[in-house]
Amino acid sequence: MKPENALDRTLLIKWSANLLLPVISYFLLLQYSSLNSPQSAFIAVTVWAVCAWIFNTLSDAVVGLLLPILYVICCTGVNMATVYAPWRGDVWIIVVSGFILGKLISESGLGRRIALSSVKLMGNSFSGALFGFMIGAILLSPLIPSILARGAILMGVAISFCQALDFKPKSKEATALLLGTCIAVGSSKMMWLTGAADMTMGMDLVDKTMGIKTTWMEYAIYNFPPVLVYIILSMILVLVVLRTDTSREEIREIVNKGHSALGPMTKQQKWAVWLIIVLVLGMITDKFHGISAGAVMAVIVACAFLPGVNLMNDKYLKQIDFTPLFFVMGCMAIGSTGAALKVTQWVAQLVLPLFQESGAFVATISSYLVGVGVNFLFTPLAATATLTTPITELGLQMGLDPRILYFSFQYGLDNIIFPYEFVIYLYFFSSGYINFKQMVLVMSLRIVMSGIFVACCALPYWQMVL
Repeated sequence: MKPENALDRTLLIKWSANLLLPVISYFLLLQYSSLNSPQSAFIAVTVWAVCAWIFNTLSDAVVGLLLPILYVICCTGVNMATVYAPWRGDVWIIVVSGFILGKLISESGLGRRIALSSVKLMGNSFSGALFGFMIGAILLSPLIPSILARGAILMGVAISFCQALDFKPKSKEATALLLGTCIAVGSSKMMWLTGAADMTMGMDLVDKTMGIKTTWMEYAIYNFPPVLVYIILSMILVLVVLRTDTSREEIREIVNKGHSALGPMTKQQKWAVWLIIVLVLGMITDKFHGISAGAVMAVIVACAFLPGVNLMNDKYLKQIDFTPLFFVMGCMAIGSTGAALKVTQWVAQLVLPLFQESGAFVATISSYLVGVGVNFLFTPLAATATLTTPITELGLQMGLDPRILYFSFQYGLDNIIFPYEFVIYLYFFSSGYINFKQMVLVMSLRIVMSGIFVACCALPYWQMVL
């Protein structure tokens, strides 16, 4: 009875905070800011959603479903067309298609084959194994837009690897392998326009504000090279901080054994490879044929159901959890509603004085630090939905290419300290193989390293290609 009462009290405190903070925010903003009632209500509802995600008082999907409705009810002048505008775009198609692609790659065994082959390719040492997982994450990133789906494949292989080599949970070796793999999974999303829902959504907001259209290939040119270097530096940091003396022979033996157990490629895996090749070619050439990445993915997914291919069927489709889609679209409603109420312009005006009369260097670093800071309160998806438009408008006002500020902001969002800040880190941490103190040390150092990298390497590259 005692633990149950304690749980009830904890839940009561969380719900009280979840309901009180938005109300307090509303009246404080109405009293002490230049925002009107609908704008203050928008921020209050958004605070409610963020608190619900942090305190876990409601399911992410339920919060996503309620957000657009609450905006319509609480914000005068906001209608259904405004809050559901994101459903008219490509994001939901990419998310749904990504779930299905992830399922077929997983069920066919191709994902495990890619991961183990990557490890074998680099598997003559502990560092080689870690870089092998990095390659696996990069190869899976454009094929499986769901970070959790990619994480599930690679974490399973990484844990099996730890068990085979007798790396105890929370040991330096296990922490290095699991944390390094997690970093590669999380950061590789920035390489591709379809790397994750927030990448697609964020670039769509930037494009709308600038009045342009960024193709899949253009985005890859802007981001693949710097992100690749960034991930490699992150792997080196993990290896330097969490050094190990595991022998090369042990690793080679277990990698070869695991790869041999895969056997020859099955018919399903071969079909999956062909579909992936067509998918990548279709997205690379989108500038020429004019078919969006979402539409290309949808066509490839449909082909997986064709007779003779049979990579997907109704049985597999029913096993896919599509509820994260409502979370994604709820987060997107934040951006569309905030822009309609011009709250994004107000946020830009608050941030503008911090950037005024600063050059590209200071503005880029500031944008990066904003991303790092908001991680403590926002999920990356919610932060992207809320702040992308103000940051883009800020760049336009300063006469800078806003994409530089947006890209550096995403690097900031990619740098966390505590597992709760980003779902993929929480997922890997829940495996029990990552030592908390060692993770905090590595991730704290990575924030400093990433800031230097963005300023000294990524910024000059973006100035050259944009």
